[in-house]
Amino acid sequence: MDSLKGLLKAYEAWVAKNPDVVGDFETTAKWVSYFIAGRISSSNVVSELVYTLSNMLVFYNDRIIERARHAKENSAVRMQSKLCYRLKVMLTTLEYSEVFIEISARRVLGQTGKWLVIALIQAVKAAGRLFILKHSTADIITSPPIASLNRRALNKKSKEEAAPSEVIPQSQHSITFQLKRSGRLIRKVEGAPPLQYRDFKLHVENNEAVKTQIPRELVQAEYLYISKPLIHLAAMGLFGRRSWKQYIVALSVDLYSIHLYRQHRDLMSKQQKLELSRRCINILYFLVRSPFYDSFTKSRLERIIDFLGNTIPITKVVAGPLKDYIPTWQSTYFYLWST
Repeated sequence: MDSLKGLLKAYEAWVAKNPDVVGDFETTAKWVSYFIAGRISSSNVVSELVYTLSNMLVFYNDRIIERARHAKENSAVRMQSKLCYRLKVMLTTLEYSEVFIEISARRVLGQTGKWLVIALIQAVKAAGRLFILKHSTADIITSPPIASLNRRALNKKSKEEAAPSEVIPQSQHSITFQLKRSGRLIRKVEGAPPLQYRDFKLHVENNEAVKTQIPRELVQAEYLYISKPLIHLAAMGLFGRRSWKQYIVALSVDLYSIHLYRQHRDLMSKQQKLELSRRCINILYFLVRSPFYDSFTKSRLERIIDFLGNTIPITKVVAGPLKDYIPTWQSTYFYLWST
């Protein structure tokens, strides 16, 4: 056991010192999952397992680098409760592995077991997101809850901090401390900031360090978005998987949630605006989701692939396997109960 702990500590030290090399290895692992797909028996399960493990490796390495470099991007994690952070870790892990769990459940338990597992996963995710929204500093739930660390920006920032500078940034004039139990920020008595930095307001070094009151309209929009997977699964049970009704229900919930946010855009934080932009782009996924995909997108996409394969000789090698494997990708990844 001691040797295992020593090996783990040695790995963590190596990751902290060589983030670029680690990134190359992580990228290679993901490409291996793409290469496996369709080339061996049970390739769906194996390739998804490799892809899931590569994502988990990236997530673990990010936490190592974050601790080692004291990354400022996620400093709010240290300010919020340990319970919320652990819940975010669990939900992020679940999000990275849910496709593999669904594929495995279908093979082991059949279709009925698969849908029971899907319903359980989405119920856990919805409950966790609601808890985080209520008890943490987050004003909107991202997907995944803990985003990948921006290592390039982190390295750039580390170099800038290492370089000598005569200008003292405002963030260094910290005049607050946080109470351990309540999390409330208190201004220190022993010193005010220099005159040029004085604004007679409580300085907050991170905009997300304090739990501010989220406007009721934005809370309603987020509650609706969080509950969308459960609403859609219920609609699928009522109307069937290939029904247009369940498709329209999911699309309507997404659009209405975005509409509520955009109606009150002036009340939104920067983080909410960034996440809303991502959700608007994700609406395009409805073009490759059934039954719209089966009725419209599929035939047009196949014609484009055939045209490229017949007119450009180099692409013919890729076009054939791609055309054969697209139905598997579509049925596996572009489902509507995911957010």
